[in-house]
Amino acid sequence: MGKLQLLICVVCLVIGILIGRRFVEEKKVINYVQQETIRDTITRFIPDTVYLTGELKYKYVYKIDTVYKDVPVVDREETIVETIRDWNQVRKYERVLFDNESGKMSVDLHVQYNELQNLSYAFTPLGKEITVQKKRVFVPFVSVSCCRMNSFSMGGGFFYYDVGIRVEWMAGGMNCGVMYMF
Repeated sequence: MGKLQLLICVVCLVIGILIGRRFVEEKKVINYVQQETIRDTITRFIPDTVYLTGELKYKYVYKIDTVYKDVPVVDREETIVETIRDWNQVRKYERVLFDNESGKMSVDLHVQYNELQNLSYAFTPLGKEITVQKKRVFVPFVSVSCCRMNSFSMGGGFFYYDVGIRVEWMAGGMNCGVMYMF
C-alpha cells in the first residue's frame, strides 16, 4: 500500500505543477516616462509668399488744436515717429502648443521689422511604459518535515489565491489541513 500512496502523491504533484502554470493572473500598469527634450532654433527665414495688403497702417498720435481745443488733430511727425518705433519693436510670443500623453511642445517666436526673426521650439516626448505583473492564482507546494529524529513526513498541497489545502503522509497515517497565506 505504501507504493500506491507514494505514486498518488507524485501524480498529485505533477498535476499541481501543470495546473499551477495555467492559472496566472495578469495586471498591466501603464506609466508615462519623460524622455530627453529636443530643442532647436531657426533664424533664417525665406517667405513663401509676399503680397501687399493695402494701405500703410500708422500708429496715430493726436494733439490738441490751439484754436479748437475740443477737436483732436493728428500730429503727423509724432505719428511717423511712433509708427517707426512700433516697427522697430521686438515682440516675443511664448506658447505651449500641446501638453498631453504624447508629450509637451512649446514655441517661442520673436518678431521685429514686421518679420519673423527667431523661432525656437522645445519638444519633450513621453514614452509609454507598460509593466505586466503576473501573479499565480493556483500555487502547488511540497513539504518534508521531521517531527522527531525517528519520524519523518512528506506531503503537499496547493494555494488558491490565499487559501491553501495540505495533505501529509507519515508512517502512522495521513494528516490534512487548511492554511491561509498572509
